[in-house]
Amino acid sequence: MIQYFFYYKNNIIYKVTIKGHAFYSDRGKDIICASVSTAVLMTLNLIEIFKLQKNIKYSLKKGNLILKVLIQDLIIENLLKNLEYSLRDLNKKYVNNLIEKK
Repeated sequence: MIQYFFYYKNNIIYKVTIKGHAFYSDRGKDIICASVSTAVLMTLNLIEIFKLQKNIKYSLKKGNLILKVLIQDLIIENLLKNLEYSLRDLNKKYVNNLIEKK
């Protein structure tokens, strides 16, 4: 199961963790893992396109993500909220494969 958590302080996201495997299908054919990976990579790519990568620190190893916001920025906040929204939307459809840790 993929587990994700968005850490908030004063209604601002300051950390994101995503770990695990959905086990929806075989490796390379798992649409849930592919969806989560796409959402994460799109978020990281957009942060780079906006030239805000100095505002974050992240580790992406074996499909696990740890992202920390070093310098708060409205664009980064909105990108992370979009990531959270996307994962919650997936979670509604695939409750046995994706879970939000609270």
